[in-house]
Amino acid sequence: MELEVDSIIKLGGSAVTFKEQFETPNLDAIKQAAVMVSKIKKKIIIVHGAGSFGHFQANKYCVAQGWSGHTNCDFVRNGFALTRISVLKLNHIIVEELVKHGLPAVSYSCIGSWETANRKIVKSDVDSISSLLKAGFIPVVNGDCVLDQTLGCTILSGDSIIKELAENLKPNRVIFLTNVAGIFNKSPEEDGAVLLPKVILSKNGELQTNIKTSKLTHDVTGGVAKKLETAQAIVLNSMGRTPVIICKLDSKDAEKVCCYGNDEFTGTLICLSQAS
Repeated sequence: MELEVDSIIKLGGSAVTFKEQFETPNLDAIKQAAVMVSKIKKKIIIVHGAGSFGHFQANKYCVAQGWSGHTNCDFVRNGFALTRISVLKLNHIIVEELVKHGLPAVSYSCIGSWETANRKIVKSDVDSISSLLKAGFIPVVNGDCVLDQTLGCTILSGDSIIKELAENLKPNRVIFLTNVAGIFNKSPEEDGAVLLPKVILSKNGELQTNIKTSKLTHDVTGGVAKKLETAQAIVLNSMGRTPVIICKLDSKDAEKVCCYGNDEFTGTLICLSQAS
């Protein structure tokens, strides 16, 4: 029988950490996430971003670029190790909070079992995550440092992991929980920014709305632009069967979507055009 996964939930790094403050978790937001997840009665996978954990080290030591073309391979390898120490700190905090709320959450690491070639996934281990789900656990996965057949190493983003999981496990929905209400037509910090309740994809996967995106200088995984690219791929690969929802973590809307599958929420729905 096919494993039915209700949701893949992404806890955005900007929501569970204070992203511009080095290795600073947002403990209130993590607790709110745990309370919300404790109300979900279906099979889910949690993937979380690194936020202020890992990105600074990865940027400083050129981990995303790999050691193959670097003059000092040991420098990059050291950064690889330091980046993993950092992201695992945050993963431990999140998993521990989930367990405190009575949830069978277990950490899952991609290192060694997932590989890339020029940053594209060529080896994954979805079966292990599937086995954890079947055994009644909630896998908690984070973006990770991985070996890369071309570059030596790189950063495997949480968004890339979600794309791979969605393609193989076919969840009913993918939910990105962030520190803002959804996708805006431009940065929500800019005057005149408007929340987009829907982002429609044409049949060839192109966005039918012009969206201006930006990312922090130390963010090595692509920021909002990467999330949109991931969402496009998920919706398109599933032929619209798996919609992507983006909303604010500490909101009633997140609970409506994650716990009850409610279609009435403040946020952004990314879906395929009915005309396609």
